[in-house]
Amino acid sequence: MAEQKIFAGPRIKRFRTSLDLNQTAMAKALDISPSYLNLVERNQRPLTVQLILKLAKVYNLSPEELEGGADSVVTGLKEVFADSLLEGELPGYEELFEVADAAPNVANGILKLHAGYRNLLTRLSDLNTLIAQEGAADVSATHSLAHDQVRAALEDRPNYYDTLDRACEELSRDIFGDRGLWAGMQDWLLGKHHIRVQLLPVEVMPEWRSRYDKHSQRLFISDRLSWADRIEALAMHVALFGLSDDLDRAALRAGLQQPDELALVRLYMARYAAHALMMPYRKFQQTATRIKYDVEALAARFSVSFMHAAFRLTTLGRTDAKGLPFALLVVDQAGASLDRLGTEGFPKSDFGGGCGRLDVYKCFAARGRLHVSDVDLGRDHRYVTIAKLVHKGAAAHGTAASARAVMLVLDESLREKTVYTSPDDAAVIEVGVNCRLCERPHCADRHDAPLTKPLALDEAAFSISAFDFKV
Repeated sequence: MAEQKIFAGPRIKRFRTSLDLNQTAMAKALDISPSYLNLVERNQRPLTVQLILKLAKVYNLSPEELEGGADSVVTGLKEVFADSLLEGELPGYEELFEVADAAPNVANGILKLHAGYRNLLTRLSDLNTLIAQEGAADVSATHSLAHDQVRAALEDRPNYYDTLDRACEELSRDIFGDRGLWAGMQDWLLGKHHIRVQLLPVEVMPEWRSRYDKHSQRLFISDRLSWADRIEALAMHVALFGLSDDLDRAALRAGLQQPDELALVRLYMARYAAHALMMPYRKFQQTATRIKYDVEALAARFSVSFMHAAFRLTTLGRTDAKGLPFALLVVDQAGASLDRLGTEGFPKSDFGGGCGRLDVYKCFAARGRLHVSDVDLGRDHRYVTIAKLVHKGAAAHGTAASARAVMLVLDESLREKTVYTSPDDAAVIEVGVNCRLCERPHCADRHDAPLTKPLALDEAAFSISAFDFKV
């Protein structure tokens, strides 16, 4: 029988280095000479049937893995170099195949760059059409981006996904062991997907929190992250590998259709799943009830950050084991809203979260302190707010860790079920949904005039408010 010849030198070399083996050690295991293995890795000798069988027996490598997927990459590269931008630069098929086989990361990088380039051209074309039809001044106001659509969809619905949450609870039972969650997730990735986890210093990976290299089958996580954020990053990748179908089903429940929107909401679901793995539902809900929703104590109990625990409190919507209906607001130092979520949806009409008098906007001036307040929005709407400043990751030299202010919101009628039975300050803070809808006069924190009141323009008297109006 004629031998089938496969040239797969670069794949053999990558596999050998992923096992931290030198050529001598692998050659001995395969019962061949190191010089012959060297020729194989340089594609100067083919893989014979006998050698393929030895690789399968010793290292459990299948012929399909050795043949790889270079053909599809070559097809993609041919389309890239057929672009008019690269006219005259079309390489031969052999050269394309050599790039795809010997440098797969480079080949995939080229494909991603070209896909991004084509996507940008499409967006510019669409934008030009909008400008021509509606005028430049109206485009930004009338057409929201994908992330705006995703945020709006997530704000309006309960932040609980039953099927995904239960799948996370089941997976967590498989992962948890005597070695803890971090080691358990590493063992699970290695055992189920042959993926090794490696911490990298910030100078090696300055721009990424984590990155998966599918060719070397290694997951790199930056050591600039705090311990809790490292676990979150690892748990997100575990969810992406182990719960892919569940993530897709949960993403579809958000009711979004466009590819960019679905991709963004899928990443949100991966973060949701990460927190569900770190804080399994039943255990977290029972602990939260027992310690009366003490957020800092919950964070310490589950070895997570204040933000992680606060986020998880907004997901306790299981029918047979409900938690308190918390809402969550996260803002950055510029006051931009990053997350608005809730067990029953974010209470935009009653609470809003856009008033500058709220503690969440004052956290940046009082670093590290937990702020607990009663807020009165009028019309019998009162809430308890719990706010704290947190930092994402550790700062490297010459950089600053990003700061976020996190605030939990709970209807005031439920405060007796929490440890926050009295506010830090006995005074109730009077706030509005936002400045445009607030009719409280003489507010020093007002930055917009109300929509429903005419301005009071009196040169003889000036209010403490930048926008005085007729009551």
